[in-house]
Amino acid sequence: MEFRKILALRGPNMWANFPVLEAWVDLGILKDSPSDEIPGFNDRLMSWLPTMIEHRCSIGERGGFFQRLRRGTYQAHILEHVTLELQELIGMPVGYGRAREMSEDGVYKVVVQYREEEVARACLHTARELCLAAVYDRPFNVAAEVA
Repeated sequence: MEFRKILALRGPNMWANFPVLEAWVDLGILKDSPSDEIPGFNDRLMSWLPTMIEHRCSIGERGGFFQRLRRGTYQAHILEHVTLELQELIGMPVGYGRAREMSEDGVYKVVVQYREEEVARACLHTARELCLAAVYDRPFNVAAEVA
C-alpha cells in the first residue's frame, strides 16, 4: 500500500464544503485481500482501535464499520476510517471520509476531513503503518503514536 500523492483541498471542493485530504493510494498486492480474508486482521484492528465501534459507516448504526470489517472490506476503506479515528484520538474530531476506486485497478482516492493539515497528513501516514501492521501481524503501539 503506497501513496502516489496526497493533496490538501483547503476550501470547498468536489468532496465537501470543508477541507479534506485526498490521497491517491495504490493498494498493490492488497487490492484483492478484503479484511475478512486476512487471518487475525480484524481482531488486531478492533483491539488496537476499539473506539471505532462508534463509526456508523454506510450501515448507519453504531458498530457499522466493524460489521463491514467482518463481512470484508478493502484496505482503502479501512485506511479512511483509521485516519479519521487517529485524528479523533488526538483531540481533533472529524467525521467525513470516502474511499473511491479510480480507473486504474487497485488504486483508490481516500478522502478524509481535517482541521489541521499537517496533523491529518501525519495521521494518514500513521494509519497506513497501522493497517500494514494489522495485515502482516506486526506489533503496533497506538498509544505511543497518538501521544
